[in-house]
Amino acid sequence: MIKIIAPEVHRLDLWEEAVKVFHRINPFLMKNVVIPVDFSETAAEATRFGTHLAQLLNYNLSIVHIADLILSGSHSLTTPEQKRDEEKLVDQLARFTHENVDPVFLTNRGRTAFVPKVSYSVHSGMAANEILSISKEADTALIVMGGVGAGAGIHPPGLYGSVATPVALRGNCPVILIPKDYGSVTVEKLAIAFDDADEIIRIGQFARTIIQTLKPEVRYVHVSKTDWRAELENEDDFNDLTWGKGLPSYTYRSDLLPAGNVAKQLSQYVADKQIDLLVLGGKHQGFWRRLFDKNNLKPIIQSVKVPMMVIPFTVDEDRSSNIGKAIAKNIY
Repeated sequence: MIKIIAPEVHRLDLWEEAVKVFHRINPFLMKNVVIPVDFSETAAEATRFGTHLAQLLNYNLSIVHIADLILSGSHSLTTPEQKRDEEKLVDQLARFTHENVDPVFLTNRGRTAFVPKVSYSVHSGMAANEILSISKEADTALIVMGGVGAGAGIHPPGLYGSVATPVALRGNCPVILIPKDYGSVTVEKLAIAFDDADEIIRIGQFARTIIQTLKPEVRYVHVSKTDWRAELENEDDFNDLTWGKGLPSYTYRSDLLPAGNVAKQLSQYVADKQIDLLVLGGKHQGFWRRLFDKNNLKPIIQSVKVPMMVIPFTVDEDRSSNIGKAIAKNIY
């Protein structure tokens, strides 16, 4: 077994180059950007943006379509009819893939030497369950898909718009959601929203990879807590993280928003600052904690009108020592 140990932050450029070389000579370690599609224009844009990311990150590309052929109203109740419908979907998916992937490869020719391996497949079942299952696979690095309300209304009607929220909330890998009718995705301004400062540690590694790949302007944004003592502690933690040993290897700005409805505050913020990608941490909690957590992601996902990347992490019961341990280990 080969182990890779990350170096200090200031050698991150050499580290990332070493990882790219390591992936090229060890194909068994290659991971995928997975793009679930429903043939809508939003799915097409998600495919183009996902392809661009796959090339820059040295990941392969997996385009998937999930259909429940019975619920879709196709009346394919016999095995031969189902097989014919599946073959039609495979042909449609192949055309869709080539129409949206090939132009990105042509545009990036000469900019990057890496060309991802492209695969496409049709899955039968309920979309949310299938995509969540894919998110848990070891070779899935990232999912890019249409956001809330982005479904094309086929296989069955409204399917994809209704799965964006559960996939983002419960996915086991980072998920990027593209809003309906958003248009071409270009990330020049990125904001990392956080509730507690230790979330920055938990999502920092993948967020930093995206930042150093896309090279956008970076902002940290936080909606103030009503408890001034908790807010003061949070501010100290944030300063420790961003000015201590784990100083971010990129230039950034920070914005503190007044206390209030988090979803509304962030929606207005991304509009005012013209943010192109909002990055959030997705807390994985038990059912009861999730039920009573007023700061959960659901209202944010359903209200923000720009692309979002949700990076999952598990909540520890004892938060008090998280930041001290992280700083001591210099893992940010």
